[in-house]
Amino acid sequence: MNINNYSYYQPQLSFSSTRERTLDENGNVLFCNYTNLNREDLDWGKFARFLNDRYQSQEHVNINLHGCSDGSDAYTLAINLIKELGPNAKKFLPIKASDISKSVIKTAKEGKILLHSKDLEYLDKMGARHYFERDYNEPVKIMRDIEFYPHKVTKELKDAVDFSVKDVMESAKEQDISNEVFLFRNGWTFNSLEKQNQLAKDLKENSNRKTLVVIGQSDLFKSDASDSLQRNGFKGIKSEIFTEKETDYPSKSIGQPKNPPLYPKEYLLFELDK
Repeated sequence: MNINNYSYYQPQLSFSSTRERTLDENGNVLFCNYTNLNREDLDWGKFARFLNDRYQSQEHVNINLHGCSDGSDAYTLAINLIKELGPNAKKFLPIKASDISKSVIKTAKEGKILLHSKDLEYLDKMGARHYFERDYNEPVKIMRDIEFYPHKVTKELKDAVDFSVKDVMESAKEQDISNEVFLFRNGWTFNSLEKQNQLAKDLKENSNRKTLVVIGQSDLFKSDASDSLQRNGFKGIKSEIFTEKETDYPSKSIGQPKNPPLYPKEYLLFELDK
């Protein structure tokens, strides 16, 4: 199989950034970094409060965020946990964020991130701009006809996220996620349908009734994540956390089912059925 790496700079009506894509010989996406702060398929404030209520009786809860890319999801969640829960946020921190890309994790560990205008508007709205400092030593980058401004993450927010290199497939086999949160958002479709089903099986084996599995809207419509999870003993949690606001991604992926889904496509949050 021939694999090609390249940076993707196609203009789109979107403020998300695809910085790197790995393709197979047929043009299918095997891996990509497509991210920004406040991905709008989730209401992050409501999600933070949901986590607080769900794990009220536990002293500490690990949040395992796989496919973290540059850390945007992890930072968004950490900011919302701190804003919504105050001192109680510490029971969920640091968020354990991981990605298979060594270069992405290296940059994240260095506290570097590129932010665009909508990211900065969101931070201003949240009163969270102080977590990011503009790095004027680095040039502004243009991606998808959008200006991205280099920033450094302050120590306070860096300490709220622990970055590492991990393969989600291996982690799901080895990691006990009882009473924990497992986020793998918008990454299922970069695995074959067989691997997606195996991932769901492994998650079930290592879960209990308090385990929470979270996918993304792209997973919902472009992968087998929802069906795989429900086929393997999980049930969806209906809530106002899922906003359905995020648009679909213009990508061709290897794990996109050809047949219509068997289960309802309305859940991003899942727990064991029994």
